[in-house]
Amino acid sequence: MAPLLTEDDAFNSHPILGSIAYRLPSLETLLGIPMSYLSGYQSMTFTLTLMADHELGPEVLSCGTSSHCRIIYYRAYTPVVYYIQPPIVYYESFTELWFDPRSTANLIQDLANDEMPFINAKIGGAALDFEFNVDYDDSYSGYHRNRVRGQVGELPAGEFYNISMLWEVGQSFVQP
Repeated sequence: MAPLLTEDDAFNSHPILGSIAYRLPSLETLLGIPMSYLSGYQSMTFTLTLMADHELGPEVLSCGTSSHCRIIYYRAYTPVVYYIQPPIVYYESFTELWFDPRSTANLIQDLANDEMPFINAKIGGAALDFEFNVDYDDSYSGYHRNRVRGQVGELPAGEFYNISMLWEVGQSFVQP
């Protein structure tokens, strides 16, 4: 069973109109095993069903057409985040995020003038601000290390921060 809808998923969903937005978690989170066990697979297919709680009790919902609920994971379309540079960050500091978009760029088309090729990047839950550093027409080479510079937002004090980078196709895999 996958994690529940987040606040962002709920905000972007319109169940009255028949549309629910949901971004699948990483395969590590979804399957509960390390990515090293999955390295031999180039693709995996899942069928999505929903469990809805209402006054009559839980109900399992599925698509009338199974192909509408089929999700295929392709390793080639999973971006990879390698590291941040410098490794020490604080509020309003600038840092570079090193990543490989893989084949994701082939899927993202027709970006508006105010959009980036990725949705966001976060360090310890604090968003990186890429304003003046990333534009809709920036391109990144697949299967190469790329970097993007951003300013760290409000960040709680701590010694270790999780890094995440969200693309239209989903979360990046963060290299251990």
